Amino acid sequence: MKLIESTQKSVKKAGIEKYIDPIKQLLPFGKPVHPSEDVIVTRFMRGLDNHFVMLRNLQLEGSDEAFPPILIGPPGLVVLNVSHAKGFFRVKDDSLWEMSKTTHRFGPARPNLIKQSQDYAQKLAGILDAHNKSHPEILPILIFDDPGVHIETTNPAIRIVLMDGVDSLIASLINSEEVLQPTEINFLSDSLEIMANPEKAIPIGEGEDFFGQDLIVPEKKAPPKLPKVPIPTDLSLPPVEEKLQFTQNQWIILAVLLVLTIVVLLGAIVYSLSVVRP
Repeated sequence: MKLIESTQKSVKKAGIEKYIDPIKQLLPFGKPVHPSEDVIVTRFMRGLDNHFVMLRNLQLEGSDEAFPPILIGPPGLVVLNVSHAKGFFRVKDDSLWEMSKTTHRFGPARPNLIKQSQDYAQKLAGILDAHNKSHPEILPILIFDDPGVHIETTNPAIRIVLMDGVDSLIASLINSEEVLQPTEINFLSDSLEIMANPEKAIPIGEGEDFFGQDLIVPEKKAPPKLPKVPIPTDLSLPPVEEKLQFTQNQWIILAVLLVLTIVVLLGAIVYSLSVVRP
């Protein structure tokens, strides 16, 4: 089983509460005297294969408290409401009765762990629906982690499991009818993890595809930089004389040659005309 455990976000507490909480952790009565939830999680990890994913300590929809463990696998979605309550209980439908230690009479239990478990399942379904995530019916399961709990049940509204029945629960999950495909299991687990930690979300097309795999995108090369050539704004041209840089004598010779060339051409024209006439 794959375990996704989120780090609980710190919540700012006002007033005297922020000073009382550290003191509670130091005093003996500030610590719970019950088997740790880690024992149950470890048993699930040993009994379930890698087709199952458990999400733990998720804080969904801005809740200050962590959500109960959510198990996603081929049988569907399961909310595991682990209770540390002790004593004797009676269950009929969705009502929970607890025996008083003083009067030894049964009275309504506070809180009603059955309705609490149902509320967790309904809240999780509401969160998934609000984000347009399709899902099967969510199954709430109430687990008592104290081995000394005794319960009398009559048509309980949800499944109730004692500590010695955890292994039977795991076996029934493995042998249950398949409801979710592996891709759907990964999709739901990833969606819930991102809801609890939005900073982990990566927009599709920016480094990952829908299944979280890297996209093969050719590296974009920057266009070559061309050298900057200054364009002259002053287009005034120097005189021909300055451009050719001839001396005065050279100019005189050039003029004489030009005159001679004209004379020769005129003589050739006159000669050709006289020859043509009879």
